[in-house]
Amino acid sequence: MSERDDLRAMVRELLTDRSGSQHVRAALDGPDGFDPSLWRTMAELGVAGLLVPEEHGGMGAEFADMAVVLHELGRRVVPLPIFSGAVLAATALGSCGNPDLASELLPEVAAGGQRITVAIGGPAGQLPVSAWAVRWTAEAGGVRLDGVSGYVLDAPGSDVVIVGAAGPDGPLLAAVDSSVTRIEHQPTTDRTRRVGRVVLEGVMVPRERLLTDPGAAGALIGRVQRAAALAVAASGVGLAERVTTETAAYARQRNQFGRPIGSFQAVKHTCADMAVAVECSRVAVDQALAAWGGPDEERAVSTAKAFVGDAAAQVCADAVQMHGGIGYTWEHDAHLWLKRALLDQALFGSSSWHRRRVADLVLPSPLVA
Repeated sequence: MSERDDLRAMVRELLTDRSGSQHVRAALDGPDGFDPSLWRTMAELGVAGLLVPEEHGGMGAEFADMAVVLHELGRRVVPLPIFSGAVLAATALGSCGNPDLASELLPEVAAGGQRITVAIGGPAGQLPVSAWAVRWTAEAGGVRLDGVSGYVLDAPGSDVVIVGAAGPDGPLLAAVDSSVTRIEHQPTTDRTRRVGRVVLEGVMVPRERLLTDPGAAGALIGRVQRAAALAVAASGVGLAERVTTETAAYARQRNQFGRPIGSFQAVKHTCADMAVAVECSRVAVDQALAAWGGPDEERAVSTAKAFVGDAAAQVCADAVQMHGGIGYTWEHDAHLWLKRALLDQALFGSSSWHRRRVADLVLPSPLVA
C-alpha cells in the first residue's frame, strides 16, 4: 500500500466510527453545525495541515493527498470546516507574498485552531472579479473595504475572513478579523455546509494584513478559486460513489411484484448509468490532479468541476427515485445526498460557467471585424 492508501484507510476508518448518519444529524443540530471533537481529532492526525508547509507546522503534502481526504468526507456527507481552512485559507496563505502573515495564520490552520475562511466572490458567489461587490480604496497605512461577499463557506463562526476586494488598480486579498464585519447566515437546502454573507462597512485594514501588494492578487485569487472548484469536485466523486453503492444494494433488497427491483431492466440501466458517471467523474478529477500546477490546470479543473457537478446531482436524483417513497423522507439519507450535490453543483462556479470557461480556453476567440 502507498502512503496515500494508508491515508485513505485511516480517514475512512475514523469516519466509519464517528460519522455515521446519526452522528451527522446530531452535529447538524448542534451549535457549531459540525462535531468539534471530530474536527480536533482530524487536526491531531494532521489532516487540517496537509496543504500547510512544514515550516508552518503542516505536512507540506500535495493537493492529491487532500483530495483523498475530501473524497472520504464526501462519501459520508460530513459537516466539517475543512474546505474553508484546510483548503482555501491554506492555499491563499501558502502562496501569498506576506511571510509574516503566513507565519501567524498558517500554524492556526494546521492545528485546527482559529477558524479561517475565504470570501472570494460576489454577493451571489460569482467568481469573476468584475462581479465582486467588495471594493477597496487606499487609505494611509492600508486600505478601506466596503461591500458584500456572499455564499462564503463556514463564514458563521469564523474568526478570520480572508476577503477578496476589487479596486481601481486590481484585486487584493486581506485578512480581516470577523469581529469587524457583519456575518449573516445564508440558509440553503444543504444543512451540511454552512454558508454566510460577509458585510464590510468602512473596515480599515492595515498594510501588514494584506496577502499581497494592493492590486497584485489576480494570480493568487485564480489559484484559490481553482483549488475550491477541484476540492468540491473531489468531494463530489466520493458522494456519487457512496450513493451508487448504497442504491445498488437497496435495489437488490427492495421487492416489487414479488421480485427485487434490481432485476428490472430499467433499474439495471439506471444503476449502470450511475456507475459510469462515477467512473467518468473519477477520471476527470484524476486528470485535474495530474494537471495541478501545470499549464493545463485551469482547463482540467473546470472540466472536472463541470462534469462532476452534473454527474453527482444526477446520481443523487436517481437514488431518490430508486428508493421510492422512503427516499423523500427525513429518516433516509437520500435527501442529504441530493441536497449536498445540488449545492456543490452551484458553489465556486456552476457547471455551465465552467463549461464556458473551458470553451474560452480551448477555442480561438472570434475575429472582430
